[in-house]
Amino acid sequence: MITVNLIGKKALVTGGSRGIGRGISLALSEAGADVAVNYFEHQEEAEEVVTAIQQMGRQALAVQADVAGFPAVEEMAGTVIEHFGHLDILVNNTGITSVRSLLELSPGEWERTLAVNLTGMFHCAKAVAAHMVSRGEGCIINISSASVLSGSGGGPHYTASKGGVNGLTRAMARELAPHGLRVNAVAPAVIESDFLRGRYPDPQEREEKLVQQIPVGRIGQPEDVAQLVVFLASPLAGYVNGQIIMVDGGRTFLG
Repeated sequence: MITVNLIGKKALVTGGSRGIGRGISLALSEAGADVAVNYFEHQEEAEEVVTAIQQMGRQALAVQADVAGFPAVEEMAGTVIEHFGHLDILVNNTGITSVRSLLELSPGEWERTLAVNLTGMFHCAKAVAAHMVSRGEGCIINISSASVLSGSGGGPHYTASKGGVNGLTRAMARELAPHGLRVNAVAPAVIESDFLRGRYPDPQEREEKLVQQIPVGRIGQPEDVAQLVVFLASPLAGYVNGQIIMVDGGRTFLG
């Protein structure tokens, strides 16, 4: 049986306190990694994840930063590297969204979404890349979205930001591979989250509008994304670079 072993690896998960980020933080620690859990506003939830990781016998810390601002990200990266001694894995998970049509969308909401979802990933990668290059190894995993194919992620601001993430992933993978780094992206579709429950609070409505459109017959869970992230972070994926991998239950088959 093949198992993933990340013992001794140090990871930073942005937006790691809730939803998909929480699932990724816990899955990395279950595989053996020590994990820094980034949050912006949800300190209590971040501390809960840290406690859960520590109960597994791993090191963990919560680090606050708005990824839209590079000075804050640079400080966060320095704190994590100083605490752990080095950093092996960056998971760029932080993202925001809202349901807006082009006609409803304000320039301010467009700019904030791209600042967090796309520029924030650049900030985090920029802040850790030199450290990883100096060590000759590292792994960056960006959380994208299947909405890049379907265009149904809530609005043009979100879809455009995730399209940019895909391009950023490819460009970084090409540039950093000769230095021993791998960069990939995971693109989920319908995943159980606060946003999804807020948009479809009625379970019957969710069944009718979502589940019936997913060939595997269920809504995805954060663990479905997290397990792929753990694989990509491991030596088992040592020849996987520059890929955008869908986690969608087959939903994008249907457009």
